[in-house]
Amino acid sequence: MKNSEAKIIVQESLDKLKESIKREVNYNKELADDKLTLTTLEKMKLDGEPLPEPCPYTSYDEWIEQVNKEIKSGETSIGRIGKEKAEIVAFEYFIANAQDE
Repeated sequence: MKNSEAKIIVQESLDKLKESIKREVNYNKELADDKLTLTTLEKMKLDGEPLPEPCPYTSYDEWIEQVNKEIKSGETSIGRIGKEKAEIVAFEYFIANAQDE
């Protein structure tokens, strides 16, 4: 494969990566919201408050477990975006510096 052919493919991947990292702000907001929710739920559980009506969860433990899963998922997504940013740098470097054959 010639560099000129590879540049086309790399450019397509680069465009997709740039779209993907646009979601970083939303992931960070969701993660902050989930962490606040977790703190609130733990306080409500500790205070012995009844579950609010209507609530799809049968217990605070179940609800907290779900929020923890969402936090982990958000952190994974943010970590992936960090990797994608590094890939963008590499792809841009390749596109700018690869000599056509």
